[in-house]
Amino acid sequence: MRRALPIPFLLLAACGAATPLPTEPEESDDAPETYAVALRLEDGGATEDETPQTRVALVRIEPDGARTLVQLHVELGACWNDEGEGRVLISARCWWAGAGARYEVVREGDAVIARRQDVDEMAEPGAWAEAGRVDIPDDAVLQVLAPGRHVSLPGEP
Repeated sequence: MRRALPIPFLLLAACGAATPLPTEPEESDDAPETYAVALRLEDGGATEDETPQTRVALVRIEPDGARTLVQLHVELGACWNDEGEGRVLISARCWWAGAGARYEVVREGDAVIARRQDVDEMAEPGAWAEAGRVDIPDDAVLQVLAPGRHVSLPGEP
């Protein structure tokens, strides 16, 4: 004996068959570009009296992988990344024999700015001064490259 299916069930089945499959959203040409920024700390050799030095630079990586490097300063002693506060993207400290410097990298509109401050264990910290800057589009997405963070960039596997 054959059983007849109720008409509402048949209508639902017919409607479901006509529903198009979901599609992946298309990337818009209007989407903001992604730039990356880093504070580069590298061996700067030694002075005549064997004092170690660290070369500090601000790096911008464009969406196509092109890199811009702005040399900020060659510091006496060792430099390392530090935890920034508030709107600071990257922070670093440099130190040798009781004195050194601090760096903060912040975004201000269409620029990423590196600021430097002299520090001394026997005195109050100096005033912050702009050490360098790189331009980025105001609406760009910014990825921060710092220890403990991994970001895939164009051209990387």
